[in-house]
Amino acid sequence: MKTLLVVTAIFLFPILAFGQGFRALNRQVQQGDVLVFRIAPQWQGPQVSISVFGKHYLPNKYGDVYIGIDKNIAPGKHIAILVEYGRGVRLSWDYEEIEVLENNFPARRRVPGKPRSPGETRIIEEAYSRGNRSEKYIDGNFVMPLDKVVIDENKDVGDTFSPFGGESHRGVDLITLDPRTGRYQRPVKAINSGRVVLARKLSLEGNLIIIDHGSGIFSLYMHLSVFGVKQGEFVKTGQVIGISGRTGRVTGPHLHFGIRVGDPADHLKFPVVDPLVFIETMNRIF
Repeated sequence: MKTLLVVTAIFLFPILAFGQGFRALNRQVQQGDVLVFRIAPQWQGPQVSISVFGKHYLPNKYGDVYIGIDKNIAPGKHIAILVEYGRGVRLSWDYEEIEVLENNFPARRRVPGKPRSPGETRIIEEAYSRGNRSEKYIDGNFVMPLDKVVIDENKDVGDTFSPFGGESHRGVDLITLDPRTGRYQRPVKAINSGRVVLARKLSLEGNLIIIDHGSGIFSLYMHLSVFGVKQGEFVKTGQVIGISGRTGRVTGPHLHFGIRVGDPADHLKFPVVDPLVFIETMNRIF
């Protein structure tokens, strides 16, 4: 019994034998951004997690923790600590102070129509549940899903058509229509390596592709005219996965591009983040 107590004490309070257990790679974030922690190798374990914003977040198998900062996380200073997942027992005395900046998301007018059927909601939830949250498929920098094209003086080709709108618009709409030619079908690329967990036509999203990048990170590409990949297929950064279109509930051709950063403990909870800010942040800190 005495040996068991000693082992338990070492596991719960490794600060006595080791240095700092974790660090934040970006201590200041805005709503709609992604917060990244890295747990030191000697501190990693099956129940070791980051406690912040009133929740516990588990790392991938490399010790990285990705947290989506949605609009419901209050602006201001927050303290992050290392804890035993679930019970909340503190594992070290070191901490990180995180500052969340307020972000005012623009409202989006929704296109009238029938809500998504329960069956389609279940299809999307099952796709997320197939994600491998302990793995990390990301390989190098993220890229944009559309190539840059020749932009006219009005900048209405290749630029963002509508901004990220939080819960009111879970992504950005990127222009695909070239007013000079009338063409809108353009190659759509995977923003990073990953596995396709869904490639299917749905009523609202049209032809939809969801890619699992591991660690609870998913990218979404909607309203495609053509699929270039199948469910279960692994893709590389920049690989063409489809052609843009105007399928589903749309008022015109465009690519709806989104990012979800999931809670590894609950695949139904996916904070909404700004995909363009996400790419900028990830490329800056890695």
